[in-house]
Amino acid sequence: MRITNTMLVNNMLNYINLNQTRMNKLQDQIASGKKISVPSDDPVVAARTLRFRADVSEIGQFKRNASDALSWVETTEDTLDKATEVVQRVRELMVQGGNGTLSPSETKSLASELKQLKTQLIQIGNTSYAGKYVFSGYNTDKKLLVDDENSPDFGKFMISVDTIDDRINYEIGVGISININVAGGDLFNSGGNAIANQYAKATGGRIYFPITLGGGENSFQIEYNGNAPFTIELDEGTYPNMDDLMSHVQTKLDAQGLPIKVYNIGDKLQFRSTEFSKDSSIRILDGALTLGLDANLIEYKEGTLSQTGKLITDMETIIELFEDGNTSGISSSINLIDEQIENILRIRADLGARYNRLQLTEIRLTSDEVTFTKLLSLNEDVDMAEAIFKLRNEENIYNASLSAGARIIQPTLLDFLR
Repeated sequence: MRITNTMLVNNMLNYINLNQTRMNKLQDQIASGKKISVPSDDPVVAARTLRFRADVSEIGQFKRNASDALSWVETTEDTLDKATEVVQRVRELMVQGGNGTLSPSETKSLASELKQLKTQLIQIGNTSYAGKYVFSGYNTDKKLLVDDENSPDFGKFMISVDTIDDRINYEIGVGISININVAGGDLFNSGGNAIANQYAKATGGRIYFPITLGGGENSFQIEYNGNAPFTIELDEGTYPNMDDLMSHVQTKLDAQGLPIKVYNIGDKLQFRSTEFSKDSSIRILDGALTLGLDANLIEYKEGTLSQTGKLITDMETIIELFEDGNTSGISSSINLIDEQIENILRIRADLGARYNRLQLTEIRLTSDEVTFTKLLSLNEDVDMAEAIFKLRNEENIYNASLSAGARIIQPTLLDFLR
């Protein structure tokens, strides 16, 4: 085979180009600190990198959730600690006022302090964290209690909070969540619900989706404040989930200007008035609501209006006994405040258990974040010492190829004619 100068030159250029390519790849690795710059460099490393980055990002979000949850729980615990101090002071005053040694005028003077303690409890009920009211369930933008001392509803619930349905859950792991709040009724209504305005709530069986409407009257009626009933028509078609149905109903209510908010609680429709008036009332009237189930499967009930929680009611009873100078009544009513102390201690014990779990979760997430970050680094980060060594080696090879090339292309025909 005859080797020509063109072949020598082309081979020389190819090898120089390959040397430059390898040297450029090493330079990119050193500059970026990563083993690969595009997935085609190493598909296996690229796939693992994506997975590890997703894991690190997910753990980081769980950590932020746990940290925020801890802050919320700490705020709630501090608030409950203040509430404990208040009720303990009430008990001290009751023991003092019920021993039979104080005159009626002296018990009346203690009533003034008790009124202030009642006001303090109401202010505690409206404690906020980062602009969110901690005892208001999902309605974190609304106060739990009426705190206007000039209002006849002073101390009454301003919003409805369900002890079960209004739990706020934070996701702290894959498929793992924890309740972080204390519902207002749990504290102020001895474990019951906080009920303010009247509302109708679905209490029947679960609705299954998707639901296909048609072949009958798909409607029901809502009566608000005793006015003429308004008919909610459901469009024929398919509702794939409760949120779609809820959104449709809410749109119909908004179009009529009715101050009613629709909620999806466990795949059950719940209607609540957004007006905190004593006259607010909602009734769901009989209608042919065909949702692929028996029409009678969904039942509705009405809540009571502007309820005062037992804690505030007990405080008002105690204040009245002090104002009347009824020492025997004060002595026999100490059990009222003891029950409230027990209720607060129960809530604090439960909250403390959740706090401990959050702390352990945060520690575990921190450890997992370090582990997965290390795995990510091992997978995608370049070994600088090794890369620099290889780059120096490639530079030497490149310089050698240039030197050899210079010798290959140096002789010409004129050199031999001389």
